Amino acid sequence: MKDNAGVIAVCLAAGKSRRMGINKLALPWGKRSIGHSVLEKAVISELSFTIVVTREADRLHWIDRTLFQTPLREKWKAVICQDANQGQAHSLQTGLREAMEMEPKGIMILLADQPLLPVKIINDLVFRYVEGLHQNIDISFLAASFQGTPRPPIIFSPKVVPDLLKLEGDEGARQLFKKAQLTGKLVNYENRWDFFDVDTKEDYEILKGVGTSGD
Repeated sequence: MKDNAGVIAVCLAAGKSRRMGINKLALPWGKRSIGHSVLEKAVISELSFTIVVTREADRLHWIDRTLFQTPLREKWKAVICQDANQGQAHSLQTGLREAMEMEPKGIMILLADQPLLPVKIINDLVFRYVEGLHQNIDISFLAASFQGTPRPPIIFSPKVVPDLLKLEGDEGARQLFKKAQLTGKLVNYENRWDFFDVDTKEDYEILKGVGTSGD
């Protein structure tokens, strides 16, 4: 693995798509699919590597063949969460354990159902986090936010991983923000559509009316 920034992403793609009724990651979006759009942005960004956490039955058909070709194929891999049915916390922990094997300087949590998330936000967060490390700033997390509310993507320091591994069921990483001992920072962004996630058929119809983003 080529270590550029030292920040590795865990892309959560093991959900049931229960509210959608079909695999939302495979739904058409632009020339590819919703899930492919997110993964492609992670792969071409300043992230050092991306770990995609999937369900056991996922054959990755939602990922276009372009990401299976070198050099892009060297920037990501898929790992299976055997207990994905038990909630998002289990998928998160599967990815975190895999990421920690690579001794990262930071771990970014990405959601595979946020196709409007721009590459520039991923890169901005990576740059800010790495700059903080260079300045010896002690920070537990660096999170994107809209109107003061933290939203994925979020970069966590490896020192926070033990707390993340204690989450249960459908608890997400944002649960940790309620813990006073975490010293983190929010980076506010002004376009709420950047963080739009697709959960329902209604969301998908809205998404199709918004247009694509990849800058």
